[in-house]
Amino acid sequence: MSGIAGILVPPGGRPLAASDLDAMARALGGEEAGPPLLLDEGRAAFVVRGRAGYDSGLASRRVGNAVLGLAFFGRLTAPPPAAGDEGDSGPGRGGAPLQALLSLWLDRGPSCVADLRGEFALAVYDGRDKTLHLATDRIRIQPLVTADRPDQFLFGSHMAALLASPVPFAPTLDAGALLDVVASSVVSAPRTIFREVDKLPAGHRLAFRNGRASVEPYWEPDFTRADGASPERLATATRDALAAAVHDRLARDGAGSYGAFLSGGVDSTTVTGLLTKESGGRIATFSIGFSEERFNELQYARVAASTFHTRHTEYFVTPRDTEDAVLAVAESFDEPFANASAVPTYYCAKVAREHGVATLYAGDGGDELFAGNQRYADGRVFEPYDRVPRWLRDPILTPAIAAAGRIVPHPLFVKAGKYVRRASLPPAERIVSYDFWNVVPPAAFATADLMAAAAGWRPAAMVIRHHDRAHATTALDRHLYLDLKITISDNDVPKVARMCERAGVAVRFPFLDERVVDVATRVPARIKMRGGELRTFFKDAYKDLLPVETRTKSKHGFGLPISGWLKSDPGLRAMMRDLVLSPRSVDRGYFRREALEDVVRRHEEDATPYYGTVLWNLMVIELWHRRVLDGRR
Repeated sequence: MSGIAGILVPPGGRPLAASDLDAMARALGGEEAGPPLLLDEGRAAFVVRGRAGYDSGLASRRVGNAVLGLAFFGRLTAPPPAAGDEGDSGPGRGGAPLQALLSLWLDRGPSCVADLRGEFALAVYDGRDKTLHLATDRIRIQPLVTADRPDQFLFGSHMAALLASPVPFAPTLDAGALLDVVASSVVSAPRTIFREVDKLPAGHRLAFRNGRASVEPYWEPDFTRADGASPERLATATRDALAAAVHDRLARDGAGSYGAFLSGGVDSTTVTGLLTKESGGRIATFSIGFSEERFNELQYARVAASTFHTRHTEYFVTPRDTEDAVLAVAESFDEPFANASAVPTYYCAKVAREHGVATLYAGDGGDELFAGNQRYADGRVFEPYDRVPRWLRDPILTPAIAAAGRIVPHPLFVKAGKYVRRASLPPAERIVSYDFWNVVPPAAFATADLMAAAAGWRPAAMVIRHHDRAHATTALDRHLYLDLKITISDNDVPKVARMCERAGVAVRFPFLDERVVDVATRVPARIKMRGGELRTFFKDAYKDLLPVETRTKSKHGFGLPISGWLKSDPGLRAMMRDLVLSPRSVDRGYFRREALEDVVRRHEEDATPYYGTVLWNLMVIELWHRRVLDGRR
């Protein structure tokens, strides 16, 4: 691991010493990066740990009778605006323009973070008004978590650093967050698995002053600025932005060894093609395969590798690999994180490292910016019904079709009945209508004690909140906004970043460059998708780069056939039963044993992966308890 961490003590509290941050520094992991930075006579203290492929450092400057201190971790793709050649007189390391950042802060104050380009976790202590400022980048590629305690305010890139503070800190489990993981595999910001710890959301900054923290956004994806330019001009702008994103990252990486994830999909193939053009040579690419053909996309990865003449490597993930990796996955995250595709992502990064690659380029974000997921096409199916006048639809049409579906056992009427039942839901609730808690009531699955502890929790609350507050005017753009907030910031980026960190490689996300996001949000929804066809605009923009097989394929990705393996593989099946049904697991008192047994039974009988995903979520929850939480008790 790596990153930044720090402590702010209240007035009258014991001043901090450098040794107070030793345990926090060890918990961050990473590479030694010098002693902590003590500020304001020990009122505040920062520590940083670096790693290859990222900039990191600490710096300070005296301003009159006060001191300004800064901690930085990440990778900027452009120098800070109007940054002079100050020279890093503080203990900055790894090329981060720390003194330039301090100069920018003195000129602009906290608003300057909106002008930073790239990924970062940033902390500034301003001794002039005794205020601690924190910020994370627009997508939260570099995360920060915080804990506001009566005797200290803590922050860090990793929760482990908070738990290692010099003042004992034993946070309590958030029951609602636990229920979220069961249904959706992750805990969405600002929540964490602990009640006393918060994530700083993407594109937000925090100020802690006079014993109070305030959090506000400095940037939001805005889909309300649909551009009236022609598709051709928008395509040119897209190509220019993505090419610049790749160029700037490659320029920073220099002559180091780099490569690309290559799933064979549109995004990874585009990144591979642009890297090949920019480098002028044969790049290294890495793909994951499975013996289960339905999950295999290797034929498309091979087409892309052949088209761009890459040095291509494939690795087939097996059930045994999954058994071996699941513990590493559980230990790599601050909280239960159950996106099963973390396993193939880890092996892809691990193989890349074994082949001497230090930095991998990923295609994450393209689907969520340019409408490439099947759920967007599924949503389009309901748009005609949404346009029916409410006076006709709600009191007449919906009840009539629903009744016909119940009365007439013809498949057409049954299908129509299901359609109107979903169509009549509010759009946000329609998106989560297949959520586990809409199939199995939470009170029937969780114990009474857990439900009492989760008082006030609502299923899919963050999904509905982001959807309904989206800066968007169309159903598609609202869904894209939602997915940038949750699918990308809370799920896919942490998955790839932590698995690459575990494997010892750095990772770059060109699609999440602010210039690419800006132009993507300006492409009108009607152009992004033509009818129910995904990514029409983007595929047209890159028709001269992408192989025809890539442009016409269906969506796959680095998935994992975990549901089938939990049925067919003896090792994983035994692991599942131990983690889900053993007395050690059940006796935690979270979930009813009969409900757990029912999910196992449903999984055995169901041909879809639906219940297998829930079982994997439950397995990861228990693994996290055993490997992370139980060790602290």
